[in-house]
Formats: sequence, C-alpha cells, structure tokens
Amino acid sequence: MVNGYCRSGDIGAARRVMGAMPFAPDTFTYNPIVRALCVRGRVRDALEVFDDMVHRGCSPSVVTYSILLEATCKESGYRQAMLLLDEMRFKGCEPDIVTYNVLINSMCNEGDVDEAIKLLNCLPSYGCKPDAVTYTPVLKSLCSSEQLEKAEELLTKMVSNSCDLDVVTFNAIITSFCEKGLVDRAIEVVEHMSKHGCTPDIVTYSTIIKGLCNERRVEDAIKLLRDLQSYGCKPDIVTYTTVLRGLCAIERWEDAEELLAEMVRNNCPPDEVTFNTIITSLCHKGLVSRATRVVDQMSKHGCIPDIVTYNCIIYGLCNKKCVDDALKLLKSLQFYGCKPNIITYNTVLKGLCTVERWDDTEKLILEMIQKDCPPDEVTFTTVITSLCKKKLILQAIEILKQIHEKGHIPNSSTYSIIVDQLTKAVKAHGALEILDDIRNGCTLDMHTYNTLIASFAKSGKTEEALDLLNVMVTKGLYPDTATYKSLAYGLSREDELHSAIEIFRRVQDIGLSPDTDLCNAVLINLCTNSRADPAIDFFVYMISNGCMPDESTYIILIEGLAHEGFLKEAKEVLGNLCSRGLLNKSLIEGVEPYSSG
Repeated sequence: MVNGYCRSGDIGAARRVMGAMPFAPDTFTYNPIVRALCVRGRVRDALEVFDDMVHRGCSPSVVTYSILLEATCKESGYRQAMLLLDEMRFKGCEPDIVTYNVLINSMCNEGDVDEAIKLLNCLPSYGCKPDAVTYTPVLKSLCSSEQLEKAEELLTKMVSNSCDLDVVTFNAIITSFCEKGLVDRAIEVVEHMSKHGCTPDIVTYSTIIKGLCNERRVEDAIKLLRDLQSYGCKPDIVTYTTVLRGLCAIERWEDAEELLAEMVRNNCPPDEVTFNTIITSLCHKGLVSRATRVVDQMSKHGCIPDIVTYNCIIYGLCNKKCVDDALKLLKSLQFYGCKPNIITYNTVLKGLCTVERWDDTEKLILEMIQKDCPPDEVTFTTVITSLCKKKLILQAIEILKQIHEKGHIPNSSTYSIIVDQLTKAVKAHGALEILDDIRNGCTLDMHTYNTLIASFAKSGKTEEALDLLNVMVTKGLYPDTATYKSLAYGLSREDELHSAIEIFRRVQDIGLSPDTDLCNAVLINLCTNSRADPAIDFFVYMISNGCMPDESTYIILIEGLAHEGFLKEAKEVLGNLCSRGLLNKSLIEGVEPYSSG
C-alpha cells in the first residue's frame, strides 16, 4: 500500500499508512518513500525520513543509500555525496556497483572525468566489477573533452576485463565522435561493434547520418539511408528528417520533396517537425512561395501547421520586405487556431523597423500588451536600436513611455540596452532624465552605470560622471576597469592634469582606493592625446598618493614619450627600469620603431 501511494505521488498518505502500521517498518517500507521524495527534489525531507529510519532501529540498506546518493549528487554535487558514502561505509553498509555508478556518472556530469577514472580504477579493490553502466559516462566524457586516445584505451580495457559492451555504450562514443566532426572515426566504431557481439540499431545509424549531413556529406548520408534495410534496420521519422535537413542545407529542394514522398510510400508519414524543417530552410533561402506550397501539403498528410510553421513564413515574408503580407498572416493566425507568441511579434516588428513603418511598430507593441504578450529584451533591442539609429529619439521615448504606462517595466538587462542606445543619440543628462521617468524600480546594473558614466565623461561632464560613480558605490556596485576607462574620457577638457587629479581625488572622497587600473586608464588618455608632460606630472602625483605603478604603467609612459619624439628620454627611462629589474629588457626594442618614423 505504501508503494502504491508513492507511485501515485501521494507521499503524505504513504507516510500516514507507515505511521499506523502495528509493527516496525523495514527498509522495504521506507525505501519507496525515500525514493518518491528524492524524485520530486525533496532531498531534505528524504533525509528526515532517513533519520527517522535510523532512530527507529531500522538499518538503511545499500539501496537506501544509493537513492540518497543520487539525489544528493543532483542537488549538491558529488563531493557532498562522498560524505554520505563515508557515512555509509562507517556504518558497515558496503556500497555496490550501483552506488559507485551513481557517483561516477555525477563526476562525469560535473566535468570531473579524472576523478571518475580514479574511482573507476579503485573499484576492483572495493570488490566491485565495473559494468557497461560504469564505463559509458566515462567514455562519453572523454570523447566530449576530445581525449580520444584515453577513450580508446578505456574501451580496450573494457574488453580485456570481459565487460559486456552494449549498444548504449557504443552509441555514446559514436555520438561524441560525430559531434566533434570525426564521422569517419565514428564509422570505424560501428564497424567494430559486431566483433563485440553488438548490433548497431537505428539510433546508431541515425547518429552517423546526422554527422554526415553536418559535414555536408549528404550523398554518403543518402547511401547509408538506402543501405539500412540490408542492415536489418528500418529508417524512422528521425532518420528521414535528418536527411531532409541535410538536403535543404545544400538547397536540393526536388530531392527533399522526393524523399518526403518516399516517407509516405514506406509507411513513415512526415510529422510537423519534418515539414517545419523544410519550411524553415525554404524561408531562410527566401523561397517563401515554395514554402507556402509545402504548408498547403501538410493537411494531406494529417499534419496541422503550428505557430513554428507560421513564424517561419512570417520571417520569410519580412526578410523579403513583404511586411503587409506578414501583417495579414499575423491577423489571420487566430482563424488557423494559432496564437501568436513573442517570436511572431518580434519578427514582424523587425520587419516593420526595416521598412521604417514606425506608427505600425507602435501599434503592434500596444497590441502585444493588449493580447498578454508583453515585450521582451529582443523587442526593446529591435525597436529602440532601430529608432535611435534613425535619430528618432522622440518616438523611441514615446514608445518607452507608453509601454511603461501599461505597467511593463524593462528588466536590468533590457534597461542597459535602452541606456546604451539613448546615450549614443542624446546627451547623457537628457538620457538620464528620460530613463528616470520609465525606470520605476528597475535596478541598474554595472553595464548601465558604466554606459552613463562614459557618456557624461565624453561630454566633458566629469563632475556628473563622478556623482554617478558615488551613487553606484552606495548601491553596492564597485567600479571595474570599464568604469575607470570611462572616467578617463573626462580628460577632454583643456586642463588635463587638473582633471586627472580631480578624478583621483574624487574617487578617494567616495571611499575607494584608486588602483592601477584607474591610473593607467588616465595615463593612456593623456598620452594618446600627445600630452606627455601632464602624464608625467600625474604619474608623480599617483605615486605620492600611494598608487604604485605596474609594468603596464611604465610601458604607457615610455610609449607616450616616444610618440612625442622624446626618444632619448624614453630609452633612458626604459634602460633605468630594466637595470632595476622593473621591466623586461626585450621591451627596449619596442621603442626602436618610433625612431624610424
């Protein structure tokens, strides 16, 4: 009864039944409850049941521990599970091969194949013989990480240890080879399967066919498809669809249509995925009329076009700038039993922006909101970027305000995009005022602050940039290299040295210790603008204020001197630094090119 409740998902009822039992429950009673809780991700509850089990004097079995180990691996990683393994051993419960397989699989999933191999090699000393389930994840991980020689060595070891290889093991290796583009090596593995008493299945051959198509070896893929019957395999819909995708990729449309007909003849009718594969390819190649004819064929084969189908057609129409046709199809979707999704709307919006139909763009965004399909990051990026590129700032602002008034607030990522586009088109002050109106609780991220700081600095408004830096720090965000580079742009005013020192001082006032990144950014700006004298003065100032230079600082200064024609001075400084071991001697050669200019 406990098992039945657990299978149906009513764990509460299972626990009540167990609690009402007139005798002490055993592991066969506890294990289904522990497993049911773990399957549902309730590991903490499972551990409570485990503790109750121990408290009542019922010793957990190897099955109990294996269930908990697998759940712990999924939730907290194999390292945490190893602690449970230690407890298991301490309490005299010897792990079996299933237990170790759980850990090895988790190690491989976490990308720690070396640890998995170490544990695998220790198994004989623990009295466990590795099986195909043990080896398969390790082989797959080795192939995925391109450690192919190790994979082949492990395969040889499996054979020498009389481990029965199964088709799942081979398919894992074949898949990894094909994903790496090593199809010929994958074919060699297939040819070796029979030597190990293993017969390739349709998954094996479909994987090879996919690998061949990905390499554009479609003729080889078709030949293999034709040979499948002689290998005792019947192609399934996945096999056919894979070949169809390969034919479409090289634009062999007639052959694709013939293969479609062959599927029907061979009693393997195409489904929506098959049709959408062809339709997508046709639309991406601009053959929308042909794609539409394929859509018309779908009903003859018992297939109904879905939103993926129509999105492909809309994409094709918009790409050909047939936006009116795309809008017409969008409005007709409800009659076809399809509801437009965010991809549908974003595709049409991109089409409208391409042909600069801004009023229709605004109307469609409002329609999205009305139909409970709110704008996402792609929507904002598409529309705001397009408007700002055309210098239509007022329309961009109007659309943003309307979206905001409807209760849709951009997230921090989207907000950064808006900031980036508006600051490119308007002064930072104007952008900040606009954005304050629509922000309404949206937390700004580092990228957003850096964008605004850069815009203020480029406009010569270093004071405002520093004020914004202060706000940023109070919000718990601390400047990075990009922030300092942005601040360095503030040196575009006449008194560069004064500006540099002002930046340095204000950063200290905010409570930050100016680091080498900031100093180097300022020096680069001064030297780039052929201002070696203030650069040297700032260099002296930064050292006197506790900001010690690194190798990059010296290189910036030396190159600045060389650029302004002070070659002798640059070489003297460089030689002095090299003799003191502060710079590599090979850098002296870097000054030579300036003397020839």
